[in-house]
Amino acid sequence: MRKLALTLLIVLFLVLTAAFYPRKVDKPMVAGSGDMAVYIQAKYAAPEYHSPLEWWQTHHMDMINRGDLLREDCLYCHQPEESCNNCHNYVGANPIEDTRVGVSGNTRP
Repeated sequence: MRKLALTLLIVLFLVLTAAFYPRKVDKPMVAGSGDMAVYIQAKYAAPEYHSPLEWWQTHHMDMINRGDLLREDCLYCHQPEESCNNCHNYVGANPIEDTRVGVSGNTRP
């Protein structure tokens, strides 16, 4: 009876492990496709300090924390729902909200 109970417990553990095992999540990609695509409007030229993009993606918050940039400066070109929050959600960072006065939603001229 003990062997049967232990065997059932092991099988249950394996089934639960397989059912709840973390699945691969697509990484956000600039100019990608699907829900995780990061869209940046083509009418804006990327500033020189955005190069190389790989460095910028991991260090932009350092510049904001040092005071080199304000978060509001980013919002002139970036729409949080299309070009910020996919990555922020992916890495567990706080989402960006456009709190500027006089801006309704995330529409830009």
